[in-house]
Amino acid sequence: MKATFQKSLLPLLVMAAFGCSDSSDDDNVSAKFSLGLSDAPVDSAEAVYIELDSITLTKDDEVTTVSEFTNQSGETVESVQVNLLDFQGSAQIKIVDESQNIELGNGVYDMELNVIDAGSYVLLENDPTEHAIKVPSSRLRLGEFTVSDQAVQIAGTPAYTIEFDLRQSLVLRGNAKNNNGYIIKPHGVRIVSQPGNLSGTVGTDLTNLGQCTVYLYEGSVTEYGDMFDEDDETFVTPETEITASTPLATATVDVNGTYSIGFITAGSYQVALSCGTEVDDNIQFDGLTIPSAGDITPAVQTVEISASETSVVDFN
Repeated sequence: MKATFQKSLLPLLVMAAFGCSDSSDDDNVSAKFSLGLSDAPVDSAEAVYIELDSITLTKDDEVTTVSEFTNQSGETVESVQVNLLDFQGSAQIKIVDESQNIELGNGVYDMELNVIDAGSYVLLENDPTEHAIKVPSSRLRLGEFTVSDQAVQIAGTPAYTIEFDLRQSLVLRGNAKNNNGYIIKPHGVRIVSQPGNLSGTVGTDLTNLGQCTVYLYEGSVTEYGDMFDEDDETFVTPETEITASTPLATATVDVNGTYSIGFITAGSYQVALSCGTEVDDNIQFDGLTIPSAGDITPAVQTVEISASETSVVDFN
């Protein structure tokens, strides 16, 4: 049986919960870690499964390896498989519980997810084929996140959550006629603590124009870009310099004219809407007009996101 965790040096891609401790030295304060998974949906997929073998959390020269998980029934298991599309918007599944007694000190950690290839795949609409998800070296490196003893598990809600924006992070290898499986990348994946949520409605005059997508941008933005990933090896640099900002997150408006974006760090954001038939490639810069030209009222809205609250932005 695997050890519950090995302390040596690393944090991971979930939400961690920490209990408070009295100390003048924040770096010496530790708390129990907990983590959850959530996602924003991707077009045409019925299921996106990812299976994890372990999570590695690294801080300076110390590595912590989480090698046991908590499943949806509250049982301790050696690996966990999750259909990310079952946990959209503000929904999440807890995969590491504070009862596992994994303690992390305050500070900045790198998180790495160790993926089981055989249990990670995509199911498409009207297609029973399991299209494999490939992760280089079976390790999804999510980058840095900050652990704080102020972030705690509350009831069943973990202290930290990994949010997958699959429209940005899931990339088709090949094309629709020659599907060679998928790659899942760190781009579009974020680790958050004490987040807020965003939701709203879009009027039928706009949804009748075609597929509508809501774009969320951090801070004050003057040019609103579509999705692109300059770090991808297949990215083609345009002849004209890109001055537009890439979105933090996106959401497709559903058939009922509603949308939601979950697990957003508290702060100020701008929200824009694009409706039409143009396709937003998640690697290449398409130069889409965002917000869409036409009668969107207002075209761009500023919203303040607060922890544990849902902010509402409507477009009519």
